[in-house]
Amino acid sequence: MKITFTLKDLSEQFFTGFGDIVGFAALADDGKFSKLLKMAEQSGTGVKAKIGAGAFRDRVELNQLMRKPCAYQFKLEPRRGYQLATFEVTAA
Repeated sequence: MKITFTLKDLSEQFFTGFGDIVGFAALADDGKFSKLLKMAEQSGTGVKAKIGAGAFRDRVELNQLMRKPCAYQFKLEPRRGYQLATFEVTAA
């Protein structure tokens, strides 16, 4: 299942870290996914998520998939004015 996150207006410290705070780039793929999913649920964070085609059944399918061990493949691509983080989540 494909999940895309748009990352907009995030500082460089978010990606690299600062002091004792671990940066986004240093996290494992499953940690990156859970961090972005939590940020997408909150308003004003600059992160928006699109799960599958955006239908409710895709959210249900992702929820069922996440209850079992999963494999995550992560890709970060720059776009004009934002970055696109794409995850491919499959059953392990």
